[in-house]
Amino acid sequence: MNQSIAETMTPIEAPECISEPNVIPLSKFIADFGDGLLDAVSRQNPPVYDGTPDPRREAVMEALKRRPFPAQQAVVQSVTALLVDRGEQAAIINAEMGTGKTMMAIAAAAVIHNEGYHRTLVISPPHLVYKWRREILETVDGARVWVLNGPDKLRKLVRLRALLEETPEHTEPEFFILGRVRMRMGFHWQPAVVARKRHRRRHVEEGNDLSPTFVQSNAHAACPKCGVVVTDEEGEPIPFATYPADKRYACTQCGEALWTLTHPRAKPKSRQDLVNEALCQIPTIGPKTASKLTEAFGEDLLSGMLADNVYEFINLMDEEGELVFSDKQARRMERAMGNMEFSFGQGGYQPTEYIKRYLPDGYFDLLVVDLW
Repeated sequence: MNQSIAETMTPIEAPECISEPNVIPLSKFIADFGDGLLDAVSRQNPPVYDGTPDPRREAVMEALKRRPFPAQQAVVQSVTALLVDRGEQAAIINAEMGTGKTMMAIAAAAVIHNEGYHRTLVISPPHLVYKWRREILETVDGARVWVLNGPDKLRKLVRLRALLEETPEHTEPEFFILGRVRMRMGFHWQPAVVARKRHRRRHVEEGNDLSPTFVQSNAHAACPKCGVVVTDEEGEPIPFATYPADKRYACTQCGEALWTLTHPRAKPKSRQDLVNEALCQIPTIGPKTASKLTEAFGEDLLSGMLADNVYEFINLMDEEGELVFSDKQARRMERAMGNMEFSFGQGGYQPTEYIKRYLPDGYFDLLVVDLW
């Protein structure tokens, strides 16, 4: 009874390793059966692109300002064949870093443009927006590039809608670049209804048709487009004074949205103040330096640089042709500004909401999503 547990335990012999005759290394399996598997896959899923390049698409790539390498051209040929010839909805370019996925996507957009698809929407990580812009301009001759990620995105979207009404047909390739962070932003809104008065003659004594009458006027919320009175879930007209500010309704008659986007700031600031605030977000720039920059270069020039090409701002020169910022300052700015988005009064606006509401269906012909 006093014997310890350790003394009562007896070692268990490990079973001998028995090799299974049906298990073979993967390399040997591929060497023995790879050709047969490839033939079976080819029969069940015949390749869309067999390696024979399309001469027309090859000519488009050869005409680019930066021509893709032969291996890159093969990828573009296969992607185009899948999307255009086969009519598939999507194609994936999966390759290692440094193989030129951006270049191949741009070349594919140029080839597809030659097939009659003119507008390409690029969804990019925020820090790669301007890299996409630069590579597009360096690759596609005559391309128009719209960056819908900066503080002037609303102005550009409104301009796009105006251009659509003025000149509906475009022949040059157009690229629209949007940072993917902008796709999940929230937005501020407020009701957008008009007051519509409804007049009703009533008796002073309800139920007594012989009593004097009077006209009762009530203001109800109505659609600003077609004028139909808005009703609640029970079909009752909603009074204008008590129209709910926490629900986004749509007109049941014409489908018009009964709300509109708005900016949360109560008092608008001057453009100079907005630019100074944006400059103060940049490392090494304080309020005094920001004021000196706006006085020397003007808020329009500086805001244009920050909105369209931050690297142009980093290399800003004075009247004598000297760089305004030192090399140390420029390096700090470049590291920080790659992930910054500047706001001059529209920072909380969601561009995807404008695209959904005001641009027609099918406005964009090709979508390129950069996942990295």
